[in-house]
Amino acid sequence: MSSQQSEGRQWSGKTGGGNFGQRFLLKVLKSVNVVFFYPILYLVVPFYCVVNHRAFGCIYGYFREIHHFSAWKSFWSTVRNHLIFGRVVLDRFAILAGNSKQFKIEVEGQEVFTQMLDSPLGMIVAGSHVGNFELVGHFFHQDKKTINAIVFGGERAGLQRRREASFETHNEKMIPVTPDLSHIFALKDALDRGEIAVILCDRIWGSRKTLTVDFLGKPAKFPLGTFLLAAQMDVPVVSLIAVKERGTRYHGFVKRFDSPDPQLSVREKSQFYARQYAENLQDILRKYPEQWFNFYDFWA
Repeated sequence: MSSQQSEGRQWSGKTGGGNFGQRFLLKVLKSVNVVFFYPILYLVVPFYCVVNHRAFGCIYGYFREIHHFSAWKSFWSTVRNHLIFGRVVLDRFAILAGNSKQFKIEVEGQEVFTQMLDSPLGMIVAGSHVGNFELVGHFFHQDKKTINAIVFGGERAGLQRRREASFETHNEKMIPVTPDLSHIFALKDALDRGEIAVILCDRIWGSRKTLTVDFLGKPAKFPLGTFLLAAQMDVPVVSLIAVKERGTRYHGFVKRFDSPDPQLSVREKSQFYARQYAENLQDILRKYPEQWFNFYDFWA
């Protein structure tokens, strides 16, 4: 979880736990309610916080310097952040194990997504490392448009196969991030076909080209690619975030971004989308500050 940003400091994005641990979770969570595993995190998380002290310090700094919490509140918020993240990871394994019926989600703005499914245009769903983004395909199950999701390509083979199988049953297709950026061309093809492109937009993958916008009171860099793609192809952009609540309940937020002035340049249109993305994301984080799961100094 010790994310590193550019020049070798960015988090790998790889799910931990080893092959045995992952297989064990997938087997057990297929039939056992995931909440029975939550108490184990009270034993695991303190150890994890000590071993991954750099990640702990980055999240502590996020609460202390960005949200301006007191030292004591920042410490406990950091611990809670790790506990919530642990629950989210367990929830993901339960979903991959096929035990998704135990989860409930209430969505604000679902009609926005539903209406856009009837449009011949493709659309970009701009996600983030907040809450549990992997719930998107499972709770927006539909057969009108294929969902093409950009995913980290370095997972262990067993887990990757399980994810692929899970995606296929929900009309989703995985597009792994590649060093040669061929995933960008795959996304363009999907949008040309009127399909959905799902991209996490709060972490820099592949290309180092960025846009700088104000985010939670400080300038921050966001990857240019998604917003440039939206500007070039003139497709609608939607934000979708699912935050965790008590037990196995989630709360989803869907928001369609405004379209930029056609007279703007492609770069200006990209900046326009990036500002809306950052503003929407910070609105969510002011309500749910403990569900920020970028474990590195995002504002560095």
